[in-house]
Amino acid sequence: MALAQCPSCNKRVSSKAKECPHCHFVFAGQSEEDLQREFIRLQQEKKDKLLSRSMLALLLAIAAFVYLFLQQPLPDSWQYNTAIGVMIVGLLWFIINRVQMLFIKRKRR
Repeated sequence: MALAQCPSCNKRVSSKAKECPHCHFVFAGQSEEDLQREFIRLQQEKKDKLLSRSMLALLLAIAAFVYLFLQQPLPDSWQYNTAIGVMIVGLLWFIINRVQMLFIKRKRR
């Protein structure tokens, strides 16, 4: 009995199983093409989620920058420090999401 990955949830299941015990994806009657299509759909769904998160992170960083530019709070005030912190967090979050997207693109079956 060999272990295989479920194309829907990517968890390890028995190759003789008729359905995934984790997500209940049915293997019986599925061709290799159907399994590949499900894997591609799952990858696209992950990419879409990461893209949405990266745009939210970029929006957060831009909003903090615009606040700094328009309001021009005094250095060492809590408004200035908060805006700088939000801008840094937004940019780091954006970079992390983009790196994750690169790993998803490189990941092949």
